[in-house]
Amino acid sequence: MDDLSVRRCTAREVARIAAGEAEGKDYARRTFARQSAGECAYLVAWIDDEPVGSGELEWAPVPELKNLQVAATHRRHGIGSAIVAAAEAEAAGFTRIWIGVSEDNPDARRLYERLGYTPTGRTETYSYTYVAADGATHAVTETAEYLEKRLAR
Repeated sequence: MDDLSVRRCTAREVARIAAGEAEGKDYARRTFARQSAGECAYLVAWIDDEPVGSGELEWAPVPELKNLQVAATHRRHGIGSAIVAAAEAEAAGFTRIWIGVSEDNPDARRLYERLGYTPTGRTETYSYTYVAADGATHAVTETAEYLEKRLAR
């Protein structure tokens, strides 16, 4: 996509992104605050002036790409791959990067494996709540397996 760009969220953009969220979600503002505190890079995919996906690269001894999401109307157009590539570029000074993938998300797993990620053997089960697009709050428990990719130095 020629008009696709992925970049760190800016203070000017966060209100635009937050305006598209369900009431009570507040993901964009919370993640931008984490970025401002140096905890992560909040990567947003844009087509022209429309945010169409995002992910957060959490800074840790092994950086981890979390919460990768692409708007349903824009899936299967390379946006997820572009966000992963941007995360890898951000993590260029590290030797590897991790991505956790839920057991019930085989499409994401296929994407990550196609991009060169391999299983680490590490799994984690966790519970969390989230606000869906319709504003409803859901509590879920899921198990994720962590995949990694070695980065060239």
